[in-house]
Parts: sequence; structure tokens; C-alpha cells
Amino acid sequence: MKQLMIIGDSIMKGVMFNGQKYQLCQEHNFDFLARRNIAVQNFSKMGATVTTGLSILRRKLSAQPDLSGTTVLFSFGGNDCDFDWAQVSQNPDGAFLPHTPHEAYVEAYREAIRTAQDAGARVAVTSLLPLDAERFMQHISNGNSYDNILHWLGDVNHLYRWQEYYSTLSCTLARAFGCQLLDLRSEFLKMKNLRTLIGSDGIHPTQAGHDIIHHCVSAALA
Repeated sequence: MKQLMIIGDSIMKGVMFNGQKYQLCQEHNFDFLARRNIAVQNFSKMGATVTTGLSILRRKLSAQPDLSGTTVLFSFGGNDCDFDWAQVSQNPDGAFLPHTPHEAYVEAYREAIRTAQDAGARVAVTSLLPLDAERFMQHISNGNSYDNILHWLGDVNHLYRWQEYYSTLSCTLARAFGCQLLDLRSEFLKMKNLRTLIGSDGIHPTQAGHDIIHHCVSAALA
């Protein structure tokens, strides 16, 4: 591998939440790979969904159509499975779709993988990091009605199960297309100190969490 192209959301961008604001972790552009003479291009973007990633990939291919010698690392799902919580809070008996419904998520992810492979790239896909349902519930209820959101969810742990469903979709697609799977979720779940790896918003890793991501990427793509 001569080049790593990372296309993902805020987690692969290196974003952390310190309780008041978002900031970047150390080596958020995977500088340790650059020290191995691997050119790293990190096109990850806060708030990105898989359709955003597909658009980014297509723009990059218009300038660099041949991705031979490149590994494209995709990491999506967290924003795709999320909802407009303000709307849920205002109408707890309503019917709402996530930002990317699961059928559209699978189709767009499939297209992104195919497009990268057709350009000659090796493709890797990450699973989703586990979220902390209690902290995430507090975070999305900030400025919204906790009780209304809970009424719509049924129980707080539905947040975890729903996000895990999208992680399973990502892993299934990776296996179906022969992509390398970076199972970040399992690396986090096996840790006894899991809550120290996830920030107060319940979803973004702490610096210690990002260190695990960096280790996994280094080990898998070296």
C-alpha cells in the first residue's frame, strides 16, 4: 500500500467531545502511517453519511481515476442511523425515518465499495463503535424532552440496538464484497474500561478510544 484514503464521519476525522465542545484528537490524520511512508488522505467529515462519502469518493476519482496501490477505508453508519431528535421530541407518537433508511444505506454503501474497487483500490470497512446509550440519551435530550424521546424509543437501550443494527449491515457488506473488515466495535467491547473510551456525549471516543482506533488501523493496514 502506497496510499490510504480515509472516507468517513467525525470518528475517523478524530473528533472528541470534552463535555462542552468538539475538538480533534492527537494524530487525527493518522500521522503514524505517514511516518511509514504511506501517504494518508483523510476526507472524513463531521456529520457525514454514506451518501456524503460516495459523493466525496466520486469527486476524488474525477481528479485521480486510478486508485491502484491505494486502500480506501470507509467508516459510516453513526450519522446514517441517527434521527432528528428535535422532531421526535415535539411529536413522540409520530413516525420518523433515520437520516439514511437501512435500504438506502445498504445501496449507497454497496455503490461506494463497488466504485472504489472498480478504480483499482483495495477496500476496508469499519464496524461502528459501540455507543453509551445512557450518555447518548442525555446528550440528545439536551434542549429536548427526555420523556418524549423515551416514549418514542420505548426504552433507552433501543439506541444501542438500533446503532448495532447498522454496524451489522456494514460488516455484512464488507464480507459480501471481500473487503477487509476492521472490527473496531469488538475491540472496544472487550475492554473492561469501556466507559473511559467513550466521551460524555455517549458516541465520540476519548483520546484513549482514538488510541485504540489508531492501533487497530495500524495493525490491520500495515
